[in-house]
Amino acid sequence: MRLLIFLIKWGFPLLLLTDLSSELVKSESILNISRTLRIIILVFFIIENLRYFPLIKKFYFFWYFFLFNLILFIYLFTDEVFLDGFWMYSKTLFWTLGLNVLYLYNQKNIFNANDFLKVIKKVIFISFFFTLLFYLSGSLESEYNVAAYLVLFMYPFLLLTTNGYKKNMIYVLLSALSILITLKRGAILAFTVANIIYYLSILFNNFSIKKSFNGIILLCFIVLFPLYIINNNQSSQNQDRFKSDQFDVKNDSAGSGRIGMYTSLYNGWFTSDNIFIGRGNRQDFLRFKTTRGTYAHSDIFGFLHNFGLLGISLILILYFKLIRFYNRYKKKNNQDANVILSLLAILILINLYSGMLIGSTNPIYFFSILAYLKIKY
Repeated sequence: MRLLIFLIKWGFPLLLLTDLSSELVKSESILNISRTLRIIILVFFIIENLRYFPLIKKFYFFWYFFLFNLILFIYLFTDEVFLDGFWMYSKTLFWTLGLNVLYLYNQKNIFNANDFLKVIKKVIFISFFFTLLFYLSGSLESEYNVAAYLVLFMYPFLLLTTNGYKKNMIYVLLSALSILITLKRGAILAFTVANIIYYLSILFNNFSIKKSFNGIILLCFIVLFPLYIINNNQSSQNQDRFKSDQFDVKNDSAGSGRIGMYTSLYNGWFTSDNIFIGRGNRQDFLRFKTTRGTYAHSDIFGFLHNFGLLGISLILILYFKLIRFYNRYKKKNNQDANVILSLLAILILINLYSGMLIGSTNPIYFFSILAYLKIKY
């Protein structure tokens, strides 16, 4: 238990440090350090879930994630390359089982929200540092997001600790810069929507002229800073990404080709013989027989293509449970409950045009507030 707490405190920041360093210097050996560390932490997560199952199963989201993992495990046997599929599946296990552990340790009061906030702050700082490093060195290519989505996933937990933007403002600013500098359209949109929802909820609960003014300044910064970066960055790639035709839903090339990809995935599902169960694990990727840039970039269309209506049902059930959790929790703490609305907005947007549920360990940051809100529920 103590070793795992140590690994959460320092291993999580080290994971990001090794990931970004390996990308910056193109080092497979550094990346292997990250992979090894993930495996070690996952093993500890599994052990803790087995040891404390009677306590962990009380977590409101436990049985949902149990079903989620079970169905994805069954689908592994439809994968054309089982080991590659299992590696991706292990990342989903990492964040779902990790959430159970965060809930458990919070219940036992041995690793509480303040402890996890310290981890969040370390990761945000590392993210910002590498974002600046990539940007100033000219290594910030248009297709690489550095840690924009990772910071976005941490943002609901950070909002939870701001107490209406009164605390941790330096980390809110670093988060904003880490997202805005990369000019990732999807991350910027989700970040903006999350802040609008949270800000409006504050005004609704306790309106004041000062809060209104501060909110306008924040929203102007979110809008104007990317425009400044675009105007001062003459990269044709960045200029092309913000042309009007990239936001035309009738253009197959819009969204860096996402519209055409989504149409193809939908047609692939609709014309299949397995509308309910889909075409099989990772078929959104394996259908092209290439190694780069062919994932669905959408949980909605990826799950539909791979897992059919069953997969879409899993996502819809998650939305339902979050809405139900919000409705119950707001009776106890209305301000903190509004963070759940911000989280839900980010989740829906990312599920639509990016993806987070499979192939990444980062959702442990995103859903972490559910483990810590539960203690007050």
